[in-house]
Amino acid sequence: VVALAVTFLVMLAFRALAFTIYTVPSNGLKPVLEEGDRILVNRWSYGLRTGLRGLFSYGRWCKDKIGYDDMVAFNYPLDSTDYVTDRPVCLGYCKAVPGDTVFINKEIQIVIPGKCRMVRVTKENMKLICNTYNMHEHRNALIKGDTLFVDGKITHCASFTQNYYWISTHNDRNLKDSRFFGLVPENHIIGRVMAVVFNKDDRQPFYSGYRDNRFFASIK
Repeated sequence: VVALAVTFLVMLAFRALAFTIYTVPSNGLKPVLEEGDRILVNRWSYGLRTGLRGLFSYGRWCKDKIGYDDMVAFNYPLDSTDYVTDRPVCLGYCKAVPGDTVFINKEIQIVIPGKCRMVRVTKENMKLICNTYNMHEHRNALIKGDTLFVDGKITHCASFTQNYYWISTHNDRNLKDSRFFGLVPENHIIGRVMAVVFNKDDRQPFYSGYRDNRFFASIK
């Protein structure tokens, strides 16, 4: 009994601290991922995330950079009612990191902000910066006319306490990415998607509904 209990606790710790399996709920990232895929996420890819529940401040053990076009798992940025770690899990490709420039509709130019990196406030990025301050920086920001006010002060250059990323689904039909919810904060990043473990149709009994071609499929 003791051996079984220890094994169970080790498995729980391994799942919580090293790798986690999530279920893909839709075909929004098809053909790479499909509905019903069980994907393996490495929590150590960019450093193990700690804190976020009030007991300790946010941090990462063995922190590393997010690579371009990495498929990352992250918590939904627009959910402000739950702890970050309790929010729904989303998936997407990292297309831009702090300091990069993103063009929206080939016209609007956005510079991705980061920790200790000043970003000039323009008409194009003002709304995005305002929302980022309110949702993720816990500052009081609002727009009056063509001017951004942060904590009651006119702001022409914005500074931030953490890094942000532009996440894309690579799919014009699936707009549930940074085009919809804006920048993804570093403290929302869970880890990198490593592989598909298997695919299961949950409408089928537990002993059926598995797809042979999805067992340990690689992520490209």
